[in-house]
Amino acid sequence: MTTRQVWRLGNERVHLSVRGAGETLRGLTLRPLAPYSAAALRIGLAGLFTVHLLRELPHAGRLWGPDSPFTAALFAETMRTRGWDGAFGWWYGLLATDSVAVFYGWYTIALAVGVLYALGWHTRLMAVLFVFVVVAFYFRGCMANSGWALLSLLFANYLVFCASGRHWSLDARRRARRAGSGGRPPWGDETEELRRRAVTFLHNAGLGVIALQVMVVYTSAAMYKIRGVSWREGTAIHYAMLSDDFSTFPELSAWIVSHGTFAAFLAYATVFSQLFFAALVFNRRLKYAVLVVMLATHVGIGVLMALPLFSAITVVGDLVFLPTTFWLAAARFVRVWRAAPGEGAAGPAPRAGVEPGVEA
Repeated sequence: MTTRQVWRLGNERVHLSVRGAGETLRGLTLRPLAPYSAAALRIGLAGLFTVHLLRELPHAGRLWGPDSPFTAALFAETMRTRGWDGAFGWWYGLLATDSVAVFYGWYTIALAVGVLYALGWHTRLMAVLFVFVVVAFYFRGCMANSGWALLSLLFANYLVFCASGRHWSLDARRRARRAGSGGRPPWGDETEELRRRAVTFLHNAGLGVIALQVMVVYTSAAMYKIRGVSWREGTAIHYAMLSDDFSTFPELSAWIVSHGTFAAFLAYATVFSQLFFAALVFNRRLKYAVLVVMLATHVGIGVLMALPLFSAITVVGDLVFLPTTFWLAAARFVRVWRAAPGEGAAGPAPRAGVEPGVEA
């Protein structure tokens, strides 16, 4: 092969690569990825936050309010020490008040925002307000936050950019009713197309960041585990079950301790599933297998180690990897299951990525 032929071959490959990258970028502005997963993330995150606030309502004043040992004065001093008293200091210290009426007023607003966001009522506005209240609670509880609080804060911020109200929301139902009107946007077709592309790109970018965050959590957790001798020897779960802090069901913990081989299998399965999660979750054949393993892991953590909120928020994060075909198949299964005997499913299933009456 001559030098000229090598040069031509190289140029052709470069042009093909650039063209492929351009087509991929164009696709990210035309087709929203996993809109059902975005809706599931919205419902799961807002639902968990609302349930958390309702569960802690009898203790809210001591956890975040005027009765807390971490008083408003101590919080203000902590803000100055950590450099939080800048332009957003009023926001971070929103719940740091000695007034019972003010605190429970904000608490009621937070509950209302969580419910409306889960229902998908004016989703764009509720997404911003939801971040507003989540940040306020996160900073007020900065001395006792857990992994659940951090992940809920991160997911809430990322979901602001996602079009999570296109399905399973009051907004979607309202758009479906207006679908037959055929109205045109007041700002023109070209501006509308530009808006749609920008919204689609931000939606895909937000879901991509959520997926990246989940993979970082699992990979970093696995790397941290393999540094410990007990995880490498397979005895980590055995010793964890011996701790009184993780004895939600002492009989079940004792059974696991008495079966050393099973405990070692659980330990190694946890480490390897987390370590190779990022590589396996994009494989069509292994995607559901690794997600089922992670689901079992989270259920085990929630039940055996009394960490239900952390387990639940990680399960919600895993939903970002489920494709539209999965949700459509699940919806079809529910329709068949709910149908009366002999009636069958209610109508044909919609095509993947398309829901009648809902803007794509």
